[in-house]
Amino acid sequence: MEHNKVLEIARTDKIETATFSGPPKKEIDIITAGYEPDVKLLISCKQYSGSKAEPSDVQEWGAVMKTMNKYSAGTYFLGLIISASGFTSGCEGWATSSNIALIPPLKGKQLYFEVPTSLQMTRRVLNALTKRLAFPHEELLVPPGFYNFVYDLTKDFEGRDIQKKEGARYLLIETGWLSSFGELVKTLIGRKITSVIGTTDCTGLRLTDNLAFRVVGNQIQFGHDDNSPPGKDSEPSCMKNLSMERCAFGFVKNLVEGQSLTSAADFGTHFEFGLANEINLGFYPHMLHVVRTRNPVDQNLL
Repeated sequence: MEHNKVLEIARTDKIETATFSGPPKKEIDIITAGYEPDVKLLISCKQYSGSKAEPSDVQEWGAVMKTMNKYSAGTYFLGLIISASGFTSGCEGWATSSNIALIPPLKGKQLYFEVPTSLQMTRRVLNALTKRLAFPHEELLVPPGFYNFVYDLTKDFEGRDIQKKEGARYLLIETGWLSSFGELVKTLIGRKITSVIGTTDCTGLRLTDNLAFRVVGNQIQFGHDDNSPPGKDSEPSCMKNLSMERCAFGFVKNLVEGQSLTSAADFGTHFEFGLANEINLGFYPHMLHVVRTRNPVDQNLL
């Protein structure tokens, strides 16, 4: 990707290229993403304080795409406009007819998104487009193919943000996307514990394959470890056995580190992993609990 790259029209021997003009010293903030085979994505970034992007913004970018494609030599240009403050309703008709994708999408009641959310949408689109272009993609190049492609990838962010505000239970660390207990099991079971995490805001695990698990309040976070658990390093309270006897954080670490996760259970108030050495490791907000599962219980206390 390149920012404000100078774009040159491949065929400049036509008088129509004179229409490629604007007010004196007019600048367009543009990001260029190059793809194989011979596809370039031109991203126009809009930042308005207190207002949304207008149909004229979409018309302008549509004219740029039309000109670039008319005089390109084998390269096809796709257009995307990013305006975190949203778009007015009149933009949709121009976007679909010109095959210009919009971020955020025109959907639902929430037409304004925070900048980090728009960046997450953009990241998702760029990654997905890389994979999509590896297959036959002629329909993307015909209106409104690319518009619909981006819309389908980003339309559910509104529901995601609403759920996050209402307190979603499972969240992926690397993307902030909502997840599920099933995806957690598929991702983490079988991995070994490399270290136990304790901070002022969370408890959790670091696992093999650069994975992590965290309990932050009532939320379960997991996925690729960003090495940035919330809060400052702090030893959590630790309990052992069903009688909830106090024990040292070091005792828990020595017991569980190096062990594989064999099972998982979410009890709502706390989360538990079963380990290969017949230990259950429970996570409460700011507390860890270990129990040996071997019977009889009274003869296998920790």
